Amino acid sequence: MKNRAGLERFVFWAFTTIVVLVFGTVFIMMAPSIKEAFEDDFALAVITGLMLLFIALNVLIAVFIYKDASSKKMNPWLWMLAVIYIPNFIGLVLYFFARRQQHIPAAADPGANPVQCPHCGNLIHP
Repeated sequence: MKNRAGLERFVFWAFTTIVVLVFGTVFIMMAPSIKEAFEDDFALAVITGLMLLFIALNVLIAVFIYKDASSKKMNPWLWMLAVIYIPNFIGLVLYFFARRQQHIPAAADPGANPVQCPHCGNLIHP
């Protein structure tokens, strides 16, 4: 299982590196055209700020997904890959839907009568 987690981590970082390199190359190639299109420095600053805000939002979502998926015993690297690279927050919606389907094991409460989930075998409260 440890080798699989390492492979998933490698796939996530390899895909992310490829995406960053491709977008960086495109930006460098288009930099002169962008500078001409936005003669006003304020417009260029606003576009740059919005791009940085979008990147920061993706990083915050990725950190949340990693921590939440790890605590739910889900695959955090797979879910980070899906949430970040499936556009229009569809990946985030899919994650929250899949998260609802996970059963959290019931606490050892002597007064409750936990029921065993027929799919995963965990104990759940009725």
